[in-house]
Amino acid sequence: MRGAWFIAAREEVAARFGPHGLEVLLDALPAAHRATVRDATGNAWYPETALQSCLRSLRWTLAGGHRVRFGELLEGATERGMGRFFGAFVQIAPARFVLSRVPDMWKSIRRGPGFVTVEHGRRDTLLRYQAFPYFADPVYEELTEHSVRALVRLCAGVEAAVTVERVTGDALDLRVAY
Repeated sequence: MRGAWFIAAREEVAARFGPHGLEVLLDALPAAHRATVRDATGNAWYPETALQSCLRSLRWTLAGGHRVRFGELLEGATERGMGRFFGAFVQIAPARFVLSRVPDMWKSIRRGPGFVTVEHGRRDTLLRYQAFPYFADPVYEELTEHSVRALVRLCAGVEAAVTVERVTGDALDLRVAY
């Protein structure tokens, strides 16, 4: 996982909860991942397990286990990260084009298992995430759903309806209507 996500998450936590929120988040992490979340840099690579720990801590500690609050945190972090690291896309592209770039975005922030395919309809797009074993953890389904919603909102200025059509231990299909 590229460190850009951790930077965006830290900024979102600080904006919503202040400096104490970051302390709470770090304290809830396994010791092995605290330094990664605290000190990550944008272009360095970190283990996917660090992201998984961070997501779980955000979900269960700062969001108090509430799905809506967790989604708001994820969307806020996505908008911060997209604005900083993918600024060329921001508010200039139709939803269909933005969603067609998801496989490239995936490759730019992840290495290792997993890939994304895109199928466009008339007013919707189906994103098929495949061969990614972290979908066995429900926080990844939530991360992906909310990240896609925030991506379309930020880049295309559209509030998309994002529906999970299928989820397995290593796959997720999202239908994005716009």
